[in-house]
Amino acid sequence: MKHCPHCHIEVGGPGRYCPLCHTPLAGGDDGEAPYFPPSPPPGQRMPLAMKLVLFVLLAAVVVCVAVDFLILEPGETGGRLHWSLAVAVCAAAALLLCRALLLGSRNAPKLLFQILIGTALVAYFLDRFLGLGGVSFLYVIPILCSVTLALNFIFAFINRRFTENGLVYLLLNIAVGVTPYIALTVMRARTPLTWVICLIVSVITFLGLVIFKGRALRAELEKRLHL
Repeated sequence: MKHCPHCHIEVGGPGRYCPLCHTPLAGGDDGEAPYFPPSPPPGQRMPLAMKLVLFVLLAAVVVCVAVDFLILEPGETGGRLHWSLAVAVCAAAALLLCRALLLGSRNAPKLLFQILIGTALVAYFLDRFLGLGGVSFLYVIPILCSVTLALNFIFAFINRRFTENGLVYLLLNIAVGVTPYIALTVMRARTPLTWVICLIVSVITFLGLVIFKGRALRAELEKRLHL
């Protein structure tokens, strides 16, 4: 019986491609009757704990926005930044973190990216609200990005499901390391040293993935593009 190296299922019959992912099947045709695997199970349902967290955070955001914009006078907000907006962003970041921790994911890059975005949002808006002088953009966020890239590179060698997520690893490198540097260049802003280091880490880990995981990446690209 033929075997799909991507889905790890067995398929019988004369078919040459996996019925689920269309990857070329491995193994010879031994004349067995056609056999197709059962349909994949439905997506993961949101647990009760996550629903409770979602409800409490959204209710808190609604109350804060109502108090800030509808009850308090304009002069009472301080004139710089509406505190309810900071609460809303922190709540959104907390939802991303809770989703990543409670629901989990077999896709390590996706999990890392959710945690990075949630933590970065909290750091940035706390910086703006408390008036810390941009320490989040200059130090905290680029350090978080560099750590994420390093962990992403390590997980690529630990994760047994790298073949089906390899393209996501590369996209994470581009989104986290290269995109901020390009944005700063386009805006003609002075690029802090921490972001330069983040770019260097991004390029090094990108080259490492291509060199050490090139065959798996090529197989996934062929599958995605149906080559």
